[in-house]
Amino acid sequence: MTALAWILIAVQLLVTGQYAYRLTRLRHRGVREAYRPRRAASALVVVCVLPLLPLLATDTDAPAAAWGLWGVGYIAAALVYAFADTLRDIPSGAPTTAG
Repeated sequence: MTALAWILIAVQLLVTGQYAYRLTRLRHRGVREAYRPRRAASALVVVCVLPLLPLLATDTDAPAAAWGLWGVGYIAAALVYAFADTLRDIPSGAPTTAG
């Protein structure tokens, strides 16, 4: 397996983490409009699909760790986008915490 797959998996996890951090930071400030879910969706889709190409193109089977990390990154990206989309749909005056 090439180092390219590992690099792309690392980029996938870093970009997903960056969007999650940015979303959390904006949520605590009360800013929903500054986080653009459509831009995030396109970036998250690109970084989730790119590692798949070298994983499938290897002559030998890719290690389970690479497939596992790719899956973790893919699921995390889906959760980040779902949270951003849900946050965008909450009305401005609605409380964001229970209690």
